[in-house]
Amino acid sequence: MARRRRKLVVRDRRKTALRIAVTLVSLIALAGLVVLAFFLARSCSMDLTQRELPLVRSDTYCGTGDGLMYIRADQLNFLSYTDEDKDFTKSLTGGAAPDGLVGSPGVKAVYSEYSVQIIGGGFDITAEGVIEKVRCGGAFAAVCSRMPNGARRVTAYSSAGQPLRSFDFDGGRLVDFGFSEASGSTLWIMELDTDSGSPRTTISTFDLERMSSTGVITVSDQLIERLYFTGSSVYAIGTESLIRYSASANREIYRVQLYGYRVEDITLSEGSPMLMLVPRGAGSPAEAGSVRLLTVSQKDVADETAVTVTLPEGTVGCHLCGGSLAVVSSDGVQLFSSKGEATEKTAFKTGLTLSSEKLDGKHILMERNGGFVLLTVGK
Repeated sequence: MARRRRKLVVRDRRKTALRIAVTLVSLIALAGLVVLAFFLARSCSMDLTQRELPLVRSDTYCGTGDGLMYIRADQLNFLSYTDEDKDFTKSLTGGAAPDGLVGSPGVKAVYSEYSVQIIGGGFDITAEGVIEKVRCGGAFAAVCSRMPNGARRVTAYSSAGQPLRSFDFDGGRLVDFGFSEASGSTLWIMELDTDSGSPRTTISTFDLERMSSTGVITVSDQLIERLYFTGSSVYAIGTESLIRYSASANREIYRVQLYGYRVEDITLSEGSPMLMLVPRGAGSPAEAGSVRLLTVSQKDVADETAVTVTLPEGTVGCHLCGGSLAVVSSDGVQLFSSKGEATEKTAFKTGLTLSSEKLDGKHILMERNGGFVLLTVGK
């Protein structure tokens, strides 16, 4: 009997040890899952960071994608978003302050009625007519000037200021021009023809690296108000519908009706274009009291989804940044996902926000308490 009891005791001890081991392994696995979930949540979350800027209301400024450029007196200043070693201050040549400034991460320029100075370029650009607008791409600039006969000319330049190609347009046919968001070397030009009695928009694209035309898109029966480019798509945003074209074949893929809304802003959210819609009768999102978020795919079908976000009281501005809707109010910032769900929120401890302006896809400039604050949305 004593031997049997010993065997039973040994077996019970083994079972107890096994249960303890299983419990410990389960607890360790559970702890690992909690830690993993924590870090996944952190990796998926957005960051809202603020930085005070030495701007005043009288400064002329612009966002360049990699920083903020501004003019004070006869000095051109640049503040990098991420690297203070790239900050600079330069004296402007020519005496009088320029009429405007524009830039991209690759090219930055200041311009007046008759000349353009590319920062770091070999020489200034002198236009044949009156300069109306300047746009910058990855390593290129494009200048639109009004000729003495009323025609428009768009001339593309290298970052050194060398002319590459000119495009001429009669009367008021030129609507807009710029560089693709997906490729800083692709220049697009939009023309409008109303001779037939109905609007007919032609969108032409040109690769400045290869110096060749890459496509022509024609849209009839509605006005095109803006264009948005991705690696595989060209989105023409019209007064009646959103049209997706293939970027490689310039072929229409699908249309989504906008039903009396105008597109106030657009961004990519997890690889899908997200548009902020406001009723055409409203002057601003704050006046409308709500915005509609429309998300579409980059596939052969739109798979569109739409949600309405009611804006809080005291809303100053709404912007699509970092793949989210950023609602700036007088006392804070609230982020919303493409599904309309409230995510991160930052409250300002003191003072009031007077205005907000989107600089690029991740940065918002806010005027607060007589000064300016840069808000960065994203990781």
